[in-house]
Amino acid sequence: MTTRNFKLASYIFCAPALFIGAPALAEEKDSEAVAPPAIYTDLVACKSIADADQRLACYDARVTALETAQASNEVIIADREQVREARRSVFGLTLPRIKLFDGNSEKGDNVDEIEATITSVSKSRNGKWFFKLEDGALWQQTEARPSKTPPKEGDTVVIKRGALGSFLAKLNGGRSFKVIRIVN
Repeated sequence: MTTRNFKLASYIFCAPALFIGAPALAEEKDSEAVAPPAIYTDLVACKSIADADQRLACYDARVTALETAQASNEVIIADREQVREARRSVFGLTLPRIKLFDGNSEKGDNVDEIEATITSVSKSRNGKWFFKLEDGALWQQTEARPSKTPPKEGDTVVIKRGALGSFLAKLNGGRSFKVIRIVN
């Protein structure tokens, strides 16, 4: 076996090993949870104080500190619905992974599809459509082939995640076409 053939054979046999180990590494990296802020852990620590008067004083001090931090936006308190809405608002944008959004979340919380109403439409010189949704998100058609039914104000559009980071839009249940979100 020549050196060139040996290298090729080693690549062929070693590459699958890399792909087999990759999901485990990704899972390990994703399992790192976001640590709660110190102001919260200090508040929770109060419950371990045995003396009732000291425990109450601890709670009073920590709750006051938490209220102050929340009022000055040092700490943001959000429920699950607010996090879902934040995820929906950035749907389609290419962002770095933010542990805040996926640290301890359940698998079902990810936004893989949105349905919205188109509020405005325009067409570029090359025949591709731009449309703005009710939430202010701006999307552009990326495929060159024209749509049988062009988008218009008031249409319902469903945008889904596609393969390899792409997005597919479907107007009023029609044929889907590729789109990209434009930062506006």
